[in-house]
Amino acid sequence: MPNKATVRGVLVDATLAPIAEGKIVATLNGSDIFDNGIRIVTQKVEATTDVQGQWTMSLIVNAEGDNAATSWSIEGYNQYVTKVFEVKSLFIATSLATSLGDLEKTSAQNLKAARDGSVSRLILVDSFAEYAALPEAQKRGNDIVLVKEA
Repeated sequence: MPNKATVRGVLVDATLAPIAEGKIVATLNGSDIFDNGIRIVTQKVEATTDVQGQWTMSLIVNAEGDNAATSWSIEGYNQYVTKVFEVKSLFIATSLATSLGDLEKTSAQNLKAARDGSVSRLILVDSFAEYAALPEAQKRGNDIVLVKEA
């Protein structure tokens, strides 16, 4: 069973007012190598925003295979099913909980790192203990761990 990370965000309109009862749709597409065989990887996950526009969803960690070439796309729709935003090529490096904003900041670098084992990944954590608690399969010796201040 693949590991999952909890991704969260707030859906707002152009005036930065929260959008209640909006829909967030995350789509995983790509391929990866598992057990010496190439596998096509797909998944679609949906969440509904609460009255403050907040949402959370559990998404499969991309970096589980030998040569990750998968990425997430996330789309947000208001209560009238009009698209509010779309973010492509998101890469989840570990099963740590993250915000959509942090994911956008680290995805390009971590997708490149997944393809080239010599490139360092950037992992954002609230405390180093959070990173240390990850299973060994999700850590690399060349990870750059950035501890966020509260």
